[in-house]
Amino acid sequence: MRNKRTLTLAALSIGALALSACGSAGGTAGTTASDSAEENLATTINVAISQAPTGFNGNTAATNSVYNGYISNLTTSGFAAFTAAGELEANPDFGTYEKVSDDPLTIKYTIDDDAVWSDGVPIDYDDVLLSWAAMSGTHPSGEKDAETGAESDLFLASSTNGFAQTEMIEGEPGDKEFELVFSEPYADWEALLTGDLIMPAHIAAEQGGMSADSDGAELVEAIQAKDTAALTPVAEFWNSGWDYEVDLPKLPDTALLPSSGPYKLDNATNGTLTLVKNDKYWGEERAGKTDTIVFKTIVDEEAVQALQNGDVDVIDPSSPSVDTKTALEQIGETVTVDTGTSMTFSHIDLDQRPGAVFEDVKVRQAFNACTPRADMVDKFVTPIDPEGTVMNLREYQPGQPDYDTVLDGAPAAQGDGVADIEGAKKLLEEAGKTEPVKVSLMYASTSQLRADMVALVKDSCDKAGFEIIPQPEAEWSAKLSQPGAWDAVVFGWSGSGLVASGQSIYVSDGEQNFGGYADEEVDRLWTEIATTTEADKVPALKTELEQRLAETQYNVVLYANADIIGSSSKLEGVEMNPTQTGITWNAYSWTKQN
Repeated sequence: MRNKRTLTLAALSIGALALSACGSAGGTAGTTASDSAEENLATTINVAISQAPTGFNGNTAATNSVYNGYISNLTTSGFAAFTAAGELEANPDFGTYEKVSDDPLTIKYTIDDDAVWSDGVPIDYDDVLLSWAAMSGTHPSGEKDAETGAESDLFLASSTNGFAQTEMIEGEPGDKEFELVFSEPYADWEALLTGDLIMPAHIAAEQGGMSADSDGAELVEAIQAKDTAALTPVAEFWNSGWDYEVDLPKLPDTALLPSSGPYKLDNATNGTLTLVKNDKYWGEERAGKTDTIVFKTIVDEEAVQALQNGDVDVIDPSSPSVDTKTALEQIGETVTVDTGTSMTFSHIDLDQRPGAVFEDVKVRQAFNACTPRADMVDKFVTPIDPEGTVMNLREYQPGQPDYDTVLDGAPAAQGDGVADIEGAKKLLEEAGKTEPVKVSLMYASTSQLRADMVALVKDSCDKAGFEIIPQPEAEWSAKLSQPGAWDAVVFGWSGSGLVASGQSIYVSDGEQNFGGYADEEVDRLWTEIATTTEADKVPALKTELEQRLAETQYNVVLYANADIIGSSSKLEGVEMNPTQTGITWNAYSWTKQN
């Protein structure tokens, strides 16, 4: 077994802090094979993923997952993409962009003249305008949320970060050039029109009862006029019309799924999804090198055996354990292994709405105190990544240079993670709790690691005055946004390294603020952070943010997940990417020797 460890460093991209990874498994994207080797390349590469993809459009609150992202890395294109170093890199295949003004912040974009969807329809203004409409939160539905009283938007976007600060994109049907004008600065402006954010407007228009003729003129007119009646069926399709059936038994009609990337969707059966080269792809730098890439849904516990058997060529387990590492080490020289720390971190979110179990901050603090975070690190992280440690911040991870500086300035966030049973008991007493506090703790039923984590929490917190009730759920992610469906939930956020990507998780009424947390000071700080384009000002602002999130006990943050990539030694080009982009960030360049 060839074994390499990915080192974690840090880098600054434009307006963003990003985690960078150095090192590779089985070569790099720049590896040049000999002529004889090229003649002996396999036509198919098989990739294991831990959960089946759930939708073609990964931009809704229900479909915003890394597993959909693994596919869209290959089937969609945008003006920029994340590298393995966690930095944004321009994608000249798709087009070009440049900042033309700072006041107001204005970016000029030009889509490549040859850019088309895989069904031959040009990629142009209507596609970009639909993305803006869907992600900006500027098309109210007229209906109010029963819980918050806030008016909902027609489009159920996973986040409106960034787009909410922009003006409507001006243009005409068929335009390949346009400008994005910001009403106020936005730290992560460069990341707004990347990858799967641009969906095929002609499909949404047709499925919403509109004509797609004349370069989408009817849809363009409806968006520009904010015609709620006309846009409602379009938004309904955008929200759920591209969703897949549970466990992906088959694909919808592939005519509804045109690609803008080097690969396109071909077929699916029983959780196995097949991509083939997009014969309409116009680019050169990101053109696919292998004819077919197949994604196979395989639970983490079976992934190593699938790799050893040759059923798959690369695995990237979502929750690797020490057993994963041991099993890979026993395979031998036919496998290359890369280990390191990912930008995904595990945490426990808490329902703190009025009347909920964790409404009282002292109850939240008691739960944090009894959670055996250090024990979790010892059992689940350091056997894989010896540098693993308890994570005390939410916006920075151990290993990033600013982590220690920010933590030093946020005393409320400091701690060794050792369970404090007596301290938890005292906090529950102060909260007036005289009976055990029942907590239904939800987790993915397919993950043995999550089950083991919940068992540790129960063993510890039951001693402190809680009664932890394990709640395994196969469709746990679908329940996240359902108030009352859980009291606490353990899962992971997959980070990007951007400045403002976490905003919707923490602000009041944020699209990904599933526990109903609300704090005016946190809202104020996020507004300032998101509009800061000077990277050197970010750490001080986020220090204040981390202090406030810890004081109010937003959630229980656990640790940065260890990461293991296992791949066939015949596979070239695989390189770990610690960001949410994942292992397939450069899969278009992978090749496999027969």
